[in-house]
Amino acid sequence: AAREAGEGDAGLDLNGAPLYPQRGTRSSRLPCRCDDRSMQSRQQSLAIVLLLLLSLSLFFLGPEDQSAAPSALSSDADEGEGEQEGSLLLAGEGSSTLHTPPPHSIDGEERIESVDSVCDLPEFAVGAPRPKIAIFVFAWRRLASLRRLVDSLLAAEYCGHTMPLTIMVDGDALAAVREYVRGVEWRHGPLRLVVADDGPAPVASLGIRGMWINCSSLASAGELRDDEHILPLEDDIEVSPLFYWWLLRAARSYGPIGDGTLMRRRRLVGISLYTPRLNEIHYPQVKWLPEVHERAPAFLLQVPCSWGALFFGSHWRDFLKFYALRVRPPFFDFAQEATQRGVGKHREPLGDPHVRLPASRSNVWPRSWKRFLIDFMYGRGLAMLYPNLRLQRSFSTTFMERGGHSAKDGREEAIQATSLRRDTDPLKTVPLVLASQTSAVQRAMAELPSFARLGVFDLQHERRSAERLVQAGFAFTESVRWWGHHRAAAEGNPALLPAYAALADLWAGLPSPADPAVGSCAIEVLPALVPHSIAHSLEALQPANLNLANLNLA
Repeated sequence: AAREAGEGDAGLDLNGAPLYPQRGTRSSRLPCRCDDRSMQSRQQSLAIVLLLLLSLSLFFLGPEDQSAAPSALSSDADEGEGEQEGSLLLAGEGSSTLHTPPPHSIDGEERIESVDSVCDLPEFAVGAPRPKIAIFVFAWRRLASLRRLVDSLLAAEYCGHTMPLTIMVDGDALAAVREYVRGVEWRHGPLRLVVADDGPAPVASLGIRGMWINCSSLASAGELRDDEHILPLEDDIEVSPLFYWWLLRAARSYGPIGDGTLMRRRRLVGISLYTPRLNEIHYPQVKWLPEVHERAPAFLLQVPCSWGALFFGSHWRDFLKFYALRVRPPFFDFAQEATQRGVGKHREPLGDPHVRLPASRSNVWPRSWKRFLIDFMYGRGLAMLYPNLRLQRSFSTTFMERGGHSAKDGREEAIQATSLRRDTDPLKTVPLVLASQTSAVQRAMAELPSFARLGVFDLQHERRSAERLVQAGFAFTESVRWWGHHRAAAEGNPALLPAYAALADLWAGLPSPADPAVGSCAIEVLPALVPHSIAHSLEALQPANLNLANLNLA
């Protein structure tokens, strides 16, 4: 290529004469001996350079002009209230980390087939599956946020499906809250009010943990059946008008969700309405945007969602059995929560250190039901399904109103009964999918990947295979069993041996003599998935009567 610097070894034309002035010479004194062929060569060289520069600029800018793309953490106000439905993008579109065209591009210029009503979609067609879902709303002293949640539930699209609603009002609730719930008119199905203070005698407050753990007992005459599912909602949540459609869409793709055997084999614990922006397991919490790590419109994560999620009856029933044992001494002591010491990374972990999860911030959470569900999911290799739209647009969001868990390190904050939080955290309060975006979201979710092709992320939010989750969970529960052997011998207390063995069995989903029906870990033959060296090490830790090769874990 011709050189344009004019320094050093200047270019020569085809006759050997300099094309450009040498240093210290004047261009006026240099005879121009360029002929037509040299000029053509220069033009071709310049064209090649321009093409290379254009290609590089397109490579680094990606499929869209990044300067025009909104920030992934911009608020609804920043995005504009008059946003067109075509601007709802599949995760990964417009991201500078992905340079290949997205599989399902949705932009403002592309024509999207209009959907007149969400009720016209296949999920609401005659004969389409209708999972049995019961909604539970937890209320106490936050009247303003409770109104917002109930209003969003009333405005959601159910298209004639029956949706039972139970509002649980905890003991010593605000009088205005009790008065409000008595006036709720629920037109989508049966409404049940459970107001603790309405009984003949005062009832102690259950707290948010108690309401989560006890709500399912109200959904069924006895234990939840495999085909009975619960949707618990704390009163600082708001749902999208399309939240129910998303549940039907996911159930249609990955169900039937009422088949407990199938859900156990797939290790699918439920369906989240919410898309996270944080890794809450790491301390301190770190930003984690799913669209950076996964391009598909849905993914699996080994952390449950407490800000709007459907929990399947099969797994929730098993979880309650695990919870009842996991919170007993010698594994846990609720009294320790009241005396917990330290702050930040020095916050005191709770419970027996040998049954805590590895490197999990949940070990320090006080008054938490969720930490035990995280334990349960880790031990059994379970995961939850999450939506994955651009900007983390979700079917539910949280406003983290002040209360029992809203402050740093799980500390309580004074409740605001009649006002709403203005200082919302953009890493927690995500934008909702709007009714006007029905066509766009339907198109984005039209081609969900098969279950086997879903991206899987472990407790630490690292991409893993589903088998890897099971291997890690089983190895952990066997370490619990080993610790029971060690502690019983060290303390001379043989009663500890069966206690830890029972916890390990229940945690892993192994059938036990006391309850042979319990068994929901996902692998059928452990050695088929666990490397030989690991399986051999596990065998060395087993009691003589446990045969790894014949484990019925499906």
